[in-house]
Amino acid sequence: MTVLTCAITGKSITLVGEPIDSGEVKVWRTNLNGYLAKIYHSPTSECVQKLAVKISHPPTDPSSHLNHISFAWPTSVLKDINGNCVGLLMPEVRNSRQVIDIYDPQHCNKFKLGINWRFLHVRALNIASFIAALHDSGYVLGDIKPQNILVNNRDLPSIIYTDHFQVKNPQNRKLRRFLVGSEG
Repeated sequence: MTVLTCAITGKSITLVGEPIDSGEVKVWRTNLNGYLAKIYHSPTSECVQKLAVKISHPPTDPSSHLNHISFAWPTSVLKDINGNCVGLLMPEVRNSRQVIDIYDPQHCNKFKLGINWRFLHVRALNIASFIAALHDSGYVLGDIKPQNILVNNRDLPSIIYTDHFQVKNPQNRKLRRFLVGSEG
């Protein structure tokens, strides 16, 4: 059992269950209801500095009035027993599907979703609104792909992988670019 410390609250966070390995990170459930821990294999100082900016300057969530999480945005750094940043705490997006399951006709048929064009256009508009909210807050998406976007039964999208964003510190204007991406 791994226990980490939430830098914002000072509380202990326990990693539970089996992690999902996602390239640079492992994503764990935590003992804190509604939150996941993203633990980096090798956190860099650049990563830690980007996290600090993101935690102190979250974007405005266009769906917050609907009690919805548009961004699985980091809420705190997680530290190990030595006080080193090893990852982040973020909200868990529940009861959603990957957007690819809903816009790809083969997936729609497989899941018997009965999707029509109006539904797809509303989804595209909702996704565009959260991208606009990110851009309005000074962030740029660096790795946008269907696997990183979830959609719930109210057709509200959530982006779950916010690591590869271009970040500009609003205080000193220092720009931190995204360094990796994927083909699809």
